[in-house]
Amino acid sequence: MPKISAADVVEIHQVLGLFTHVMDNMELDALHLVVTEDVVIDPVGEGESDPEPIHGRETFRGLVALRTGAAADHHTLDPVVLVDEDGTVRARSRFLAVGPDGSVSNGEYRDVLRRTPEGWRISYRRAFHRKPLVVAPSAGLPSGAWGAHSGNVPTLS
Repeated sequence: MPKISAADVVEIHQVLGLFTHVMDNMELDALHLVVTEDVVIDPVGEGESDPEPIHGRETFRGLVALRTGAAADHHTLDPVVLVDEDGTVRARSRFLAVGPDGSVSNGEYRDVLRRTPEGWRISYRRAFHRKPLVVAPSAGLPSGAWGAHSGNVPTLS
């Protein structure tokens, strides 16, 4: 398995945490600190169908700029970094979203990260809503490349 350093893992955790601060606080000039220029954001849907993926940092910037006081605040939790045999770096983390009325939803982010000259950045993000006791893989439980196993969880030395 390709190696990444403990410093890489810390930087990736920093990017994952910073993402929600940048988005929820509408820090549009800081988007370059968390996502690549060609990022794909694959958002969760509210119901049967998902919205179309968002392609590119500038398109994403435009959508973030439309956020209102009715938008939820997001919290990134429990990030885990995974490394594929081909060197692809993935991260899984949980999120809690708190609405202005105090309602809470939860889910999982699945990210692909890429090392750029400026540091690690998210190049792909998919979000899944979760409910407790989800048991069907079709409901978004991790499998394949997204499942943690001894071959893709880096040792930090």
